[in-house]
Amino acid sequence: MSDVIVFKGAVSFPITLDPSVWIFDERKIDLRTYRGEEEQTDGRQSAYLQGTGSQWDKELREGATLPSERRSLAEERKALEGDYGMRLAPFIDNAKPLPEATHVRIHRDGQEPVTLPIETARQAILQFSRDGKPLREDGPVYFFLPEWLTAGEQPLKGITAFEFVTE
Repeated sequence: MSDVIVFKGAVSFPITLDPSVWIFDERKIDLRTYRGEEEQTDGRQSAYLQGTGSQWDKELREGATLPSERRSLAEERKALEGDYGMRLAPFIDNAKPLPEATHVRIHRDGQEPVTLPIETARQAILQFSRDGKPLREDGPVYFFLPEWLTAGEQPLKGITAFEFVTE
């Protein structure tokens, strides 16, 4: 089992993902409370940018907040005990698939690859932690489509690479 996942094939920027650091990422999704509601990415991005701008202005006026003052112990503990995932779409955007790429071939350790249209793969959520711990067995991530999560279906496991191909 590999601890990283590579994006390869028909992409402008081959990238390597290390899911072990995602626990600290503000974009993570709490899978215990996820109900499949479709989030507005434009609204979410706008809110993120507005919040970032507000924080920048506040730090210019008042100074930066010390790391020890940022989160309560309860919030820190909650982050280390949950089941979390990340959306795949931002990573696909960063890799910049070439115009001729239409599908993503998901390579799995010891199993047949699964091929999906890029637009379907963009909706995916990659679970990277269970009970606050990295997914060591069949990890480093589990691949879910939103409808799989809400229906209780089994994820794709043992993922080693996302290869962008023309079908």
